[in-house]
Amino acid sequence: MSLVDVHIKGVRNIDTAQLKPSGGLNIIIGPNGSGKTSILESLYLLSRARSFRTHNIKKVINKSQLHLMVYAQLTEQAVQHKLAVKKDSSSTIIRVDGKSQKKSSELSRLFYAHLIRPESQTLLENGSAPRRSFVDWGVFHVKHEFIETHKRFNQLLKQRNKLLKLKQLDTLDSWDNKLSEYGILLSDEREKYIQKLEASLIEITDLVMNETGFSIRYLKGWEKDTSLYEALRKTKVRDTQFGYTTVGPQKSDFRIILNKLPVQDYLSRGQMKLLVISLYLAQVKIMSELSTKSVCVLVDDLAAELDTESFKKIMLFLINMNTQVFLTTTNKDLFLEYIEENDSKVFHVKHGKIEQEEH
Repeated sequence: MSLVDVHIKGVRNIDTAQLKPSGGLNIIIGPNGSGKTSILESLYLLSRARSFRTHNIKKVINKSQLHLMVYAQLTEQAVQHKLAVKKDSSSTIIRVDGKSQKKSSELSRLFYAHLIRPESQTLLENGSAPRRSFVDWGVFHVKHEFIETHKRFNQLLKQRNKLLKLKQLDTLDSWDNKLSEYGILLSDEREKYIQKLEASLIEITDLVMNETGFSIRYLKGWEKDTSLYEALRKTKVRDTQFGYTTVGPQKSDFRIILNKLPVQDYLSRGQMKLLVISLYLAQVKIMSELSTKSVCVLVDDLAAELDTESFKKIMLFLINMNTQVFLTTTNKDLFLEYIEENDSKVFHVKHGKIEQEEH
């Protein structure tokens, strides 16, 4: 299933635009500031009802409009779905197949836009929160009920932290039992997903990096040979002093290891960029293999991030994955061989106007 018709209104410098993308490769060409990335942002909005560039939706809405709207049709053979997101400065309206929805997750149940952009390389550099989010999104798209487990765990964690802050410890043991129950469920699903991710990453890095021996080490957020309940008991005094829970899956993380060393100690900065791209592609591969939803890859200025050889390897992998792809570029010449040989379309963007190139 893939996007066959997209309408964009009021997203940054795009007043109104329509595109009918290929189910395979879509190249978006234009100078800097023309609106190329705004197209990717629009598709991301359609998947998650939020922007990847800012939390302030006012910055996303075209100055001449009161709201933005992205509408699209997904089709595969006889199956068809319609998705729409409308946002103004204070509200969000989500519609799936003509019915209003309250949760943005209803969009991503059918359509998942996976973003790779220059800033993506920070995934392995910054704190653990983005890596937990990366894993949780992957788990959710493999097992949808995971979102309810995650929500319930966070509710229990919030209540436990409140009791710790107020020094109300009489009922802490019963909360620890429930927190442990949901925490184990959460952690187990993450660990299963990490195993899938590792297998996929090994396959991709062998192809695009000519490196073997990668592994992913999952850190669950408490001592390895201790139950979560026991870990909570052991840290009770410390947690009370700090006023929050210091162990548990809310502290989980993962490390990528190569030749028994953390990759940060082994790879060059250029290799790290390629590794992060490979990690994102590994997630896309899992989703496309295990899910019936539409999985689309949004790639912002890939050529600027990679040397020529690595660029060709990534392009070859994207095309062979048989997934709908949208790539932005300022230089069409880099993509000529891929445009001519594959199911592809080319779109030119200038001052927020989008035109399809005729072959």
